[in-house]
Amino acid sequence: MDKILIIDDNNCIRTMLKSLLNEHEVLEAKDGETGVTILKKEKNIKLVITDYQLPGIDGLEIIKWLKVYRPEMAIILISACTKIIVGAKKLEIEHAFPKPFQDTDHILKEINRIMGR
Repeated sequence: MDKILIIDDNNCIRTMLKSLLNEHEVLEAKDGETGVTILKKEKNIKLVITDYQLPGIDGLEIIKWLKVYRPEMAIILISACTKIIVGAKKLEIEHAFPKPFQDTDHILKEINRIMGR
């Protein structure tokens, strides 16, 4: 089964997303370093949902790493910074959502599309 990795230092965001994605197998990382470690070990992750602002390795570094080592990976960026969300199209990722989330139905629909459901 394909998995989703959520990388966010905010436990509330990770918990909310995991609850929203209850039909999917979800892995969690509280920082970028842990996220990259999981990505190196787990080969059946199809989607990474990453925050931009993370301690240590940030979301931009994770995206760059994925583009080199896991180019097939779908990526969704989440951020409380509007400028980051607006500029996300340049990163060639699937989608970017602002925090706090306004429309979880839209987020779930996009994730299900990516995951082939």
